[in-house]
Amino acid sequence: MSKENVDLQLSLAAQILWQQTPIQQRVEILQQWADQLSQHDETYQGAAKMIEFQCQQALMFVEPVHLLPGPTGESNELYCVGRGSFLIIGDDHADTIGIVGMISAALVAGNSVICCVDQNAHCDLSQLMTPLIQAGCPEHVTILASHTESESLAVQPLLAGVALVGSEASCIHYNQLLANRDGRLAQLIYETDLKQYSHLSQASLCLRFITERTRTINVTAIGGNATLLELGSGD
Repeated sequence: MSKENVDLQLSLAAQILWQQTPIQQRVEILQQWADQLSQHDETYQGAAKMIEFQCQQALMFVEPVHLLPGPTGESNELYCVGRGSFLIIGDDHADTIGIVGMISAALVAGNSVICCVDQNAHCDLSQLMTPLIQAGCPEHVTILASHTESESLAVQPLLAGVALVGSEASCIHYNQLLANRDGRLAQLIYETDLKQYSHLSQASLCLRFITERTRTINVTAIGGNATLLELGSGD
């Protein structure tokens, strides 16, 4: 089994447990990460603010459980979960705030991440990840990989999507890779505006990292509401 497959399998296994962690607890871990980063220079302080923003939006959009109509008396709930494992890519144009924004948006929504950042990017990935682990992020929820592995990871059928920080050319390239790969459709989430962070600053960005599920509980007597069921009998 290739290293890419091993990393992805570890990431997917960790994501199951991470997704089951209540969002409030995930937010607490990420906010501790932000607190540690904010103690450094201006760039890291900007990254800390980005983490806090992504956490705030997730609490607004991802945390609520919505009650849906139950035509026969059942309880129906609509809720959000992570999509799986995301590949976070930074090309040589990427910077710390952009990478941290993508990582935090993916993690707070309940995904695990595999991170590949070009060595010429304005981002020290290992220095960023150390305080995240110290804040309590479980093992393998974040995995660091070489940037040379990014293309082979992107085409793995079980990968949920790619979150890219960098140039438009890189976006086009990885979009083509995702379009041509086997397996399910994968998200491409990107940030090319490294001055205003126009995509990362969108309030609803976190919704790109989730999928919706419904939970139905039968709370009626055996047979349900016979009157409502009778409406469709055709008699």
